[in-house]
Amino acid sequence: MRPEDLMKNPFMSNTKFQEQMGFLKEESEFDRIINVLTVPSKSGIYVSRIDIKNIGLSLGIDIPVRERKEMLKDLFYYSKQVDKMKEFLDKLIEFTNHKISQYKEIQSEFPVSAHLIDEWVEKASRLIKFIENLKQEVDIYKV
Repeated sequence: MRPEDLMKNPFMSNTKFQEQMGFLKEESEFDRIINVLTVPSKSGIYVSRIDIKNIGLSLGIDIPVRERKEMLKDLFYYSKQVDKMKEFLDKLIEFTNHKISQYKEIQSEFPVSAHLIDEWVEKASRLIKFIENLKQEVDIYKV
């Protein structure tokens, strides 16, 4: 929000202003997980809507196509409801491993770019470790 907009509405409370500026939004742990999965610069991979849809279908869950974050949230909720959370996390690991193999194929085909792709392989490998930790938490908390 621009300062000019605030002047148009002098009755806007400070908290309302802070909400609109994004200062009061507290992310839950679940939101952080979704953000890691949907931001390629964090995860090292891009998960498209069709990828999410296909992962859901492989679990027997048909989710509607909409924003990627919302689709992932739906997939987490539905997989929990039908006791397929570990299978879902395994599918995410499988998908990430597939992306890593694609990266390595690109590295072998274009060795000059190998140093650029190493960063993405590293991020995707960290994502696998992250998902493995989620699987352990599922075991601990019986989610």
